[in-house]
Amino acid sequence: MVQPIFQPLVSPSILPPSSACPLHFLPPHNNGFHPIIMASTPQSLKHGTPQCCAVSPCNQNNTVLLNDWPQFLQFSIGSHDYMLAKAIHGSLIKSGCEGDMFVDNNLMNLYSKFSNMGDAQRIFDEMPVRSIVTWTTLMKGYLKNGDVGSVFCVARDMCMAGEKFNEHTCSVVLQACRSPEDRVFGEQVHAFVVKNGLQENVVVATSLVSMYCRSGQLGCGEKVFGGISVKDAQCINYMILEYGKEGLGDKALWIFVDMLQSGLKPSDYTFTNLISVCDSSVGLYVGKQLHGLAVKYGFMCKTSLGNAVITMYGQHGKVKEAERVFGELDERSLISWSALLSVFVKNGHSNKAFEIFLNMLQVGVPLDSGCFSTVLDGCSEWNNLKFGIQIHGLAIKLGHVSDVNSGTSLVDLYANCGSLQSARVIFDRLPNKTIASFNAILVGYQNSKIRDDEEDPMGFFSKVRFNGVKPDCVTFSRLLCLSANQACLVTGKSLHAYTIKVGLEDDTAVGNAVITMYAKCGTVQDAYQIFSSMNRDFVTWNAIISAYALHGEGNNVLLLFEEMKEQGFAPDEITMLAVLQACSTQVCGKLGRAGNLSKAIDIISKCPYPESPLLWRTFVNVCKLCSDLQCGMWASRKLLDLAPNEASSYILVSNMYAEGGMLEEAAKIRTAMNDLKLFKETGSSWIEIDNEHSDSGGWICQ
Repeated sequence: MVQPIFQPLVSPSILPPSSACPLHFLPPHNNGFHPIIMASTPQSLKHGTPQCCAVSPCNQNNTVLLNDWPQFLQFSIGSHDYMLAKAIHGSLIKSGCEGDMFVDNNLMNLYSKFSNMGDAQRIFDEMPVRSIVTWTTLMKGYLKNGDVGSVFCVARDMCMAGEKFNEHTCSVVLQACRSPEDRVFGEQVHAFVVKNGLQENVVVATSLVSMYCRSGQLGCGEKVFGGISVKDAQCINYMILEYGKEGLGDKALWIFVDMLQSGLKPSDYTFTNLISVCDSSVGLYVGKQLHGLAVKYGFMCKTSLGNAVITMYGQHGKVKEAERVFGELDERSLISWSALLSVFVKNGHSNKAFEIFLNMLQVGVPLDSGCFSTVLDGCSEWNNLKFGIQIHGLAIKLGHVSDVNSGTSLVDLYANCGSLQSARVIFDRLPNKTIASFNAILVGYQNSKIRDDEEDPMGFFSKVRFNGVKPDCVTFSRLLCLSANQACLVTGKSLHAYTIKVGLEDDTAVGNAVITMYAKCGTVQDAYQIFSSMNRDFVTWNAIISAYALHGEGNNVLLLFEEMKEQGFAPDEITMLAVLQACSTQVCGKLGRAGNLSKAIDIISKCPYPESPLLWRTFVNVCKLCSDLQCGMWASRKLLDLAPNEASSYILVSNMYAEGGMLEEAAKIRTAMNDLKLFKETGSSWIEIDNEHSDSGGWICQ
């Protein structure tokens, strides 16, 4: 049960005593100070007008120190000189100033800045007179050091002492409400704010907006924001930030427009938040306008803003613009380098990504786990295991290999490059295993043949699940893909049932994987049943069209193809390939007998992807089946130009020449394939019989 902060109608005797609060059980510190706990009740506290030691010194000696000690304290905080701070405190004690409220408040603030809450609490407990500033300073110290429980405890003690909150106290308590579970405290403070007429205070209102947004109640935050009659730039900046987090770029822009119309001047922080939301939902055009406006205001000298602009251009594929902004930065932080590195990786510029990473090493940029994760993702994307191994060694040397981000990227690298055993070794050594690292392992299972000495992916999944790792939509998509490739209908059905149990059956990506699984396991009717009851995207349409194409049901493929276009989904090359494959027999029979394969060429030339190797490979196969060698020779040249490194294309062309009696040409194609060191993996067919798998070679597996 949550203990309320405010209880004006309840006797203090029924509330937990002050000594019961967790903040009073602090361990002793090695610096010699020990927290002295004194029972605090409303009667024991003395409230009065504070006396400032600098104004009315307790001792006429050390005049310079007594007059300038606040400046010395600030200097010690700014220079992080803890020994100087202790020396000043000792001099104040020697001068007889300890016990003065103004002095003690500053000393509490001093120790909290050095994360020494034990001494701050000791000073608070020994103060004969306390003010609102005293209580708020102590709470602010605990907040700074992440002890929100003690913040709430001090707040309750403050109420029991009869001390009334002011706007700063309310703001500190609201900032301590960092999770949805703390919202009840925030709501109590909100009620107090309304009761005491503080809702128009922009500092308090901004803290209320922040509290509700952190609690997942953006709508409540919007209502508080809308009720502020006079907003300042900080309040508006925060609302822009929260809209950005929720992907509501349009609302963030409207607030910005209102800000300009009201005469408030935006800051670099305003532009940083706005440009950060200029993703696909807002668009590149708006991002460019904001960039230009930031230049006009003279804010592009700010490194944080430059980093946001670099990231924005990278998200829209504008690599040159991102490079230019990076080159114009006056100061470059690790985030700046990492942002440009990420731009190169995500846009496929492998050489530039490796080059900038090497530049970071030469310049001496301190690398973090995020930087290693980005460059390792690039190595995985481009299957560059050689460079990835070198990065792995550097990560070990710098102590980043155990980090969850770097570790997951390493798992993904080895799994994606076909080294499943290495991926498993890294995964097993991760101190904190996440579902992302397990999903990366599944890529290795998808790309590799499972050896006899390797664990079955479903058994591995069960082991990870029992260890507390919860699967997500990516997990099920990849496991269903594995089941589909192995024609495991029983396993596929079990996974389908599990997605329903955990509430992921409505996820579109999972539904698409279920459709493909049922189709490859031979039950296309079940695939269509899933299709007819789910939210669809263009991948869903491709999945069901490919399912019927796989089973040779050309008429259904054409019907679904027309329905897809009527629903407003544009076909892509996968759609066209599925349609052509489904209709290849009909095209071969009708157009081949009529000697009119030119119509098939028209189909390819008029489709949105006339340069697709998949389409031309299908057409060459049609020519081979129709024995139209002349058209096939022309199409094969086109195919090999488009796919010079695909072994299957060379084998198809060679077989076409061989079946046409052109054995010399077939041999030339095979020789060219061998010279390029291209090899085609031997295929096999799978079927499941009584929970056992049998391939075309007769091998049986449980």
